[in-house]
Formats: sequence, structure tokens, C-alpha cells
Amino acid sequence: NGRQYDARGELHDWWSEDTVANYDTRSTCISDLFSTYSIDDRHVNGKYTLGEDIADAGGLKFSYQAFLKKQPRSQMDKRIFFTSFAQTWCSVQRRKSAVSSVLSDTHAPSKFRVLGGLSQFPGFADAFSCPAGAPMSPIKRCSLW
Repeated sequence: NGRQYDARGELHDWWSEDTVANYDTRSTCISDLFSTYSIDDRHVNGKYTLGEDIADAGGLKFSYQAFLKKQPRSQMDKRIFFTSFAQTWCSVQRRKSAVSSVLSDTHAPSKFRVLGGLSQFPGFADAFSCPAGAPMSPIKRCSLW
């Protein structure tokens, strides 16, 4: 992964031990979350999809920050932002194909990319007034950065 390469692109583990330990703890939270999702009793391999799950979370976080910074946003604007994010992954997949993707794809199935990403993002819960402890506003959230 990227942490093993320095600013010149050379293979060199340049993170401090504390940073590595913190990353490992936080990324395990994400991996464990995605491993709870399943299709036909076949669980997503959260370790296998971790890189993409982290990328989705980072993209969501930083695009939302840019969205808010551009101009004042209403509650409805915020809801539309998150709805647009979710619609990005809107798809229909045959059960056999979905099971196959759970077993072989480095991306979590689309449904779980939405549920996993948005449930861990406080801005979503705020925009939709999800009460603490609700499925889309869990008490314990995973956050890498």
C-alpha cells in the first residue's frame, strides 16, 4: 500500500510506529464492518476490499468538505448530495453474479459501498436526522483519517 513508498516513490516504510499502529486499528474497524455484510450467507471479505473501502470513505469525506466549502448549503442540498452519492452505485445484479463478486471482487457489492460508507459518515446522519444508534448512525463508527 501507499504507506510503504516515500515521497520519491521508493519502497521505504516511512510512517512512525504509532502511525502504523493507529492505521492498523482504524483499518481493522473498516475491514470488520465490511466483513459483516453478506449475500446468500457469503460474507464480503473486508480485508480483501479494504483498499477500495478506504478510497470510497476518503472520496466521500473530501468531496463533502469541498461541497460545503463552495457555498452555504441547506439541509435539502446536503440530502441531495448524499442521495447522489448513493445513486452512483445504483444497479441491478443477478444473484449468481452478486455472489461471484462477493467472492472475487476487490470492491464490496454496490449496496454495501453505500451502506458502509454512509453509515460511518456523521454528515449523512446529520443531514437525515438519524438518531444515534440507528443503523445509519451507529454509536461506534469507523474513520481512518
